[in-house]
This record gives sequence, structure tokens and C-alpha cells, in this order.
Amino acid sequence: MRYLGVGPEDLMRHTGIGEKDFVPVEPQPFDGRIFAVDGSNIKVCDLSVAKANRIRAGYVVYRGRRRERTVVTCDDLFVADRRAYMEWFREPLERLNIDIDLSGLRGSELERLSTYFRELQEYVALDAALSESEKGDLVLYDGGFAIWKDRPFGKVVAEIIERASKRGVDLLGVSKSTTISWGEISMPLVYHLSRLGKSLLPGRAWYVDLNGKNVHPDLQEERWQGSIYIVLFHPMGDRAFRVDVPSYMNGRVASVLSKAAAFSGSSESPGYPHALFRAHHDLKLSSHDGEMSWFRVMDAMAKRYQVSMKDLRSAMDYHEILEITG
Repeated sequence: MRYLGVGPEDLMRHTGIGEKDFVPVEPQPFDGRIFAVDGSNIKVCDLSVAKANRIRAGYVVYRGRRRERTVVTCDDLFVADRRAYMEWFREPLERLNIDIDLSGLRGSELERLSTYFRELQEYVALDAALSESEKGDLVLYDGGFAIWKDRPFGKVVAEIIERASKRGVDLLGVSKSTTISWGEISMPLVYHLSRLGKSLLPGRAWYVDLNGKNVHPDLQEERWQGSIYIVLFHPMGDRAFRVDVPSYMNGRVASVLSKAAAFSGSSESPGYPHALFRAHHDLKLSSHDGEMSWFRVMDAMAKRYQVSMKDLRSAMDYHEILEITG
């Protein structure tokens, strides 16, 4: 059967992934807790020379199928201003007790600064979840770990992984989307492996280790000491997910994936770890959140600087004016 114009034989020939690489996953319930970490951001206003975004991050805690609570570690307005953004990053780094050189942020686009700040707040939430975790618990992070050495907070990721290893907890980075592709013309690897795996192992969950396979980009060993897997967590899931596994779990990856698979069959999100589903929805910022933050920002600026709403609107990027009046 062909998918998006190519057949399974094309995928296997180009990537080197064969039937033997699809390893069945047997769900393995356990008594520990599951922590799921996520974050969200939404644009509040754009003044051309500065951009304001509301950032939220935190984690949920489950024991089996029972949700214990949701913890919000950050819910704040971040203002990306080239002259005054450094202080925003220092506070979360102090919470992490990690000292890094922030000079690499200079020259970043304003919108990218907001992305970096959200990323850092997610690491704060991840570290908070780890601090609460106990040996044998499972910690799920919404995102990847593999391509971090070239990122501003590579040292932060390395330290968090080291802390997870010392606590004896299992840590997985589960990505909802990925740029990993295959073929002479880039084609989505996860999509094609999902279809192929379902035909080879019908009614089974499975995983594929991408180590040594001909897929791209950015999977060089020197940039990542762990492993990257494509995982179908539940037979009823429509798609598989990219999962980054730090190297300290080498030799027991199958067991860790089995833990996540045991709690990935809810009717709300079949095939996706339910704790991550709940974290996404509990921490998601809506358009209404953005609008309310916009009104509060405009009101605060008008009071502080004694300017009219007309003057504030004239200072905005005109794209924003069109959005407001549309």
C-alpha cells in the first residue's frame, strides 16, 4: 500500500529500517507517579520595538489513571525589549541554580526571545517536577532533548538530565511534531513509519530506534548522547511520536516506554500519554487569555505614562491594528 505517493519498500530501502526494527511494546502499569511538563505562550501586543507575550508553564501529576494536581510554575507577561530583556532570564536561571552566559541571546529576533523565555520556563517546570519525583517515577516532557548543544540553554538541558539520572527517575522527551524526514525529497518520517508499523504489527504498540538509520536532519551522535525513537504508544493511536531518551536509560528503554504505553489509551487522546494530554489542556493559554492580558497592559501603560489609547494604538505595529479592527 502506498502513502503520499511512496510505498513501504521505498521507505525501507532509503532509511535502512526493516521489519525487524519494529519492536513490540507491552504496556506495563506501575505504582509510581507520572509527571507531565508543558508550556504555552500567546502574543499580547506588538509595539514594533518591543513585543509582549504571556507565558505559562507547569506540570501535572498522576498516579496511575488518577490525576493528583496541576502545578503552575510560571504565568507571567514577558516583554521582549532589546535594552531590557536580560533581567527576565536571570530570575529563572537563579531558580535552576545554573549560571550560563546570556550573551548568545544578543541579536536574537524579538519573537525568538519570547520563544527562548518560554523554553527556559519549561525547564524550570521540568526541574520542579524532578525535585518532587522519587526513584522509579516517570517524567514526560513535551518537547525534544536531542538538538540542544547549539541552543542557548544547552547547559540547562544537560544539567536537568544529570539531575534526573541522579534521582533515578525515567525521563522522556515526547514531541508532538518533528522535522525528521527521509528520502531525496524530504518526506515526513513519523507519518510513513506510523503507516508501515501498523501494517507490520497490527494491534500492537511498537518502537523503532533511529540510531544508525538513514534519516535526517540533525541526528549526529556528537550532538546527542542519548537515542531517538519513533514510538506508537497504543494500537488505537492514529500516529506515532518522536521520543528522545537520555543515555542514562540505555538498556532499559523498552521498560520505560512500556510504562508510558500503559497510560496512553484514554478515549480523550488514544495513542498519546494521557498525562501530557492533560498538561497541554491545563496549561494552554487561549485567545481570551491574550485579549484580557492586552487590555490590562494597555490600561497599565495609559495610567503609568499618561497617554491616550489613540497614542498607544499609533505606536503599535500596523499588523496589530489590522487584527484589532478586523
